[in-house]
Amino acid sequence: MDTIEITSAVVDKVRLDFPTERQIVALASAWDDDSNHQVSFLRSADFRAAGKLGEYASMIASADLALPASAMLLKYVTAKKSSCRRAFAVGERRREYLSNVEALEESTMPITPYMPLKVLAFFLSALEQRRGSVFLVGGSLAILQKAELHIRSTFPELRVVGRARGDYRESDETDIMKALQKSTPDMIVVGSMVKDAELWIPRHMRYTKSGIFLYDGSIMEILAGKR
Repeated sequence: MDTIEITSAVVDKVRLDFPTERQIVALASAWDDDSNHQVSFLRSADFRAAGKLGEYASMIASADLALPASAMLLKYVTAKKSSCRRAFAVGERRREYLSNVEALEESTMPITPYMPLKVLAFFLSALEQRRGSVFLVGGSLAILQKAELHIRSTFPELRVVGRARGDYRESDETDIMKALQKSTPDMIVVGSMVKDAELWIPRHMRYTKSGIFLYDGSIMEILAGKR
């Protein structure tokens, strides 16, 4: 068994991660492992909330990647000069994914924040290479349709296996969860208008046996070309 090691930092009791671009790609591929994974983005307000007791803090603590997404937060964390190493195990049958990472590559604290669209593109590109699939949740119907068209045109080998508008009715949730279970997507992208925002993920993760969950409040609008 091999590992992918990334740099992390624990500041004010909150862990933040600093993977390189190639490490993100390698993780996207290696996380084809019959488990659920979550990628979170934190701005300053999120960071403060993550330092308090509650469901949100628990979610961030258990997320596989907690990435600083604002320059202000990155500057604050970098000034603390506190770092550690985290290792993600990669089983034998996925060892080939490590070819995406140079043997001696080490991640360091970045000089720019992690942009959700760019990180998502790394994941979708890696999934496309093995004809993976994605399920979209969020945005209005018009936004969702445009976001799906953008993904299909940018990643033609990637399969969009389902979608649900963010403000779906509570009475529709059972059917949406059944669709999510049946389609077994490799990645679930969650965006605006979703009840509970990012907390939608831990509250619905039980409906999938494996998959990579990623939330950003404006990701659907960005994909649709509206931001």
